[in-house]
Amino acid sequence: MRPLFILGLASVLLAPPSTLAQDELASVATLQLADGTSVALVQWKLTYEFVSWRAKEHVSTAKPQVRENSQLVLGKKTYPVKGDSLSLKHLEADDTVRVLSINLKKVGELKVENPAREVLAPDLEKDRIYQPRSLDISGKTLSGIERSFCIVSFSALVECGGTKTTRVVKIDFN
Repeated sequence: MRPLFILGLASVLLAPPSTLAQDELASVATLQLADGTSVALVQWKLTYEFVSWRAKEHVSTAKPQVRENSQLVLGKKTYPVKGDSLSLKHLEADDTVRVLSINLKKVGELKVENPAREVLAPDLEKDRIYQPRSLDISGKTLSGIERSFCIVSFSALVECGGTKTTRVVKIDFN
């Protein structure tokens, strides 16, 4: 019985790591925060939040929706982020913080623009008003805790990075 246990233990230890674990570690986003700390996220995803409501209805009927996209969407253009580095310039004024510009290392300086409806929500019914709200990144920390950070606000109703401990200044996408 003991030799079988040792043989089984040896096969587990000598077996190649699972591809899931390799994929998780191959896709890590390392966030640098304004307070100087960093957070690594595995299984990360970019999510875009927007609200929509029927043109003849009151804005209070707006329904929030979230769409995932593996690319950065600004205006009608998309930019791949995997293997790139994203830096954010912020403006602090009157107790608010806004992202002034975005820089992708491989592309250069980009203007902050609302994601276009036809790119982010092409299936949205034509009679609905579309209003983008924010771009977030979420994933699991290396200790397995789910975390989410607001990167850019596209609306005055959404505040991103109100404190230095939540303000993302750079993301390295591995």
